[in-house]
Amino acid sequence: MSAVMANTSLTPELVKLTTELANAVAGSQQVVSARARIGLFYQNPEATDLFRKVNEYGEKLRNKHMEGMPPSDEEIATFDGLRQDVIENPVCKGFLEARQELDSLLATVNQYLCLAIEKGSAPSDEEVADSMNQQVSCSCGGGCGGNCDDCDGDCDCKNHADGEHECKCGKH
Repeated sequence: MSAVMANTSLTPELVKLTTELANAVAGSQQVVSARARIGLFYQNPEATDLFRKVNEYGEKLRNKHMEGMPPSDEEIATFDGLRQDVIENPVCKGFLEARQELDSLLATVNQYLCLAIEKGSAPSDEEVADSMNQQVSCSCGGGCGGNCDDCDGDCDCKNHADGEHECKCGKH
């Protein structure tokens, strides 16, 4: 263990456990596979150039729109063509899927940790799934989790007899 801790709010025991978790996640087949697909993308000039082109063109259209000039039908068709090329490129597609897998993995691990802190013990798989479903179904700034104050007062919330809380934002 390093003499300098990255976050001084962690005790040495938490640093050790967090390091063990980080090593387990990094060594998992899911992460190794995703990282390999991301690596293939960055090693493929054709794929990275295609990705760069669609991002640059999309940014150009966003800037044009922000200046009050809607993109022409031809510009939209050009962007759609570039985007389709990215989707059809197996290396780009693998990169996008890998990034999505890693984002999902991080969100799930984070949810386990958040619920453990809230509950004072490790949550069950069902509790994590329920919590993640509630966040997805409620679009109050990424999920209000029942905290309707985050909805700026435009929130339709119901408390059910079984103790469940359902929240739907009128804005979204």
